[in-house]
Amino acid sequence: MVVDGRALERLGPADLGRLAELCVRCSDFFELIGGEPATEATAAEILGPLAEKVARGTKHVWGLEEGGRLMAVTELLQDYPAAGEWYVGLLLIAPERRRQGLGARICAAIRDWIAGQGGTTLRLVVQPQNGDARRFWEREGFAIEREVMSRTGRLEGAVAVLKASVSVVSV
Repeated sequence: MVVDGRALERLGPADLGRLAELCVRCSDFFELIGGEPATEATAAEILGPLAEKVARGTKHVWGLEEGGRLMAVTELLQDYPAAGEWYVGLLLIAPERRRQGLGARICAAIRDWIAGQGGTTLRLVVQPQNGDARRFWEREGFAIEREVMSRTGRLEGAVAVLKASVSVVSV
């Protein structure tokens, strides 16, 4: 996947420090959705194994680097809950790069790549207090499929599950 002329790179355990630094820079996001700031444990969770309830899927973590620092990360879950269905577990953009179209370009690259992997459906979860994210994903063609109860960090409540068809949408 390529965004702004740079390849999104697969992240793994060796990238824990770089990812932790990005997560801490994005603590506003983690406080908003989970009621607590990001730590190195946050990054380890992103890189770590799948939760038991989704253990049948395949996790992919990709990062975008600029100037030697991670500026964005996305976590994708392949073939969950069924073959061809995917979840965006996270799309995290550094504060200084938000509202510049980077998220839309990453979303387009993700959809292109998923389509190439045979994916047909893409879902994600948005917490009600994250109105900016909901508006972003709706602009990207996602619509509410249902609401479910969820716990993120210290916060628990209804969240929206958004869904879109996967199609090649290169920017």
